[in-house]
Amino acid sequence: MADDQPTPDTAVSAGLLSPEIAVVRPVGDVDTATATPLRSAIQQQVQAGARHVVLDLSGVEFMGSAGLALLIAERESAIAREGELRLAGVPRTAGRALSLTGLTELFDTYPDADAAVADLR
Repeated sequence: MADDQPTPDTAVSAGLLSPEIAVVRPVGDVDTATATPLRSAIQQQVQAGARHVVLDLSGVEFMGSAGLALLIAERESAIAREGELRLAGVPRTAGRALSLTGLTELFDTYPDADAAVADLR
């Protein structure tokens, strides 16, 4: 991604792919310690004009309850701005957490970020 920029002191990169579509990529664990920087990265992209956010989870090793809560909150924010939050590259561990909590019903998931972005265009 051409304007992929790491967020300082976190393992999150984000960038706009078009005026209305951003891809955000967390790496490592999404838990209490990392949920706030991830939320900030998403909000920065929304403030830059993104209506739709693709959250590429391919680099996530663990998804804790704070991460699941973040997904729900960001989904609601996307709906409020008439956009979508899509999940891409969901690894087995995060997929299991989504499945066990019944959250798979709430999200469109894609094998990778490119597929999620292509479906938004």
